[in-house]
Amino acid sequence: MDFLKRFASSSDFFGMKKFLLHWFIAGAALAGMASCAQVKKPAAQVKAAAVGSRFDQVGWVTLYAGEPCTSQIMFDFHGAGSTVWLAAPRRETEILTDAAKKNRGVHISGKWRRGGQSKCSYVVVTSAELTR
Repeated sequence: MDFLKRFASSSDFFGMKKFLLHWFIAGAALAGMASCAQVKKPAAQVKAAAVGSRFDQVGWVTLYAGEPCTSQIMFDFHGAGSTVWLAAPRRETEILTDAAKKNRGVHISGKWRRGGQSKCSYVVVTSAELTR
């Protein structure tokens, strides 16, 4: 009994309890945050329109991260719940690169084209304007 009293009154015992309590609280908080996180699904690739038809939408762009099906594709356009691949001439490329870096909205006009591979449809940008 003397051993338990001495052990229970020891500062090491309370220090260890405090340490374990803090770790338990931190673990519970992390578990709570992880359970609330949602996995972001990539937007579906939009069904391509007929080659040569017009494209005119407002959305936002990111630099294309994958291996493109044709070398002209440099951007992903995100708008209306879908993703469209974009190719652009130099002037529009500068505007789109700036928009991608600064997370700015853009208004894109262009024409649908098809690459050499199947399922390789993209828009050639004829006009790009920053919005917002």
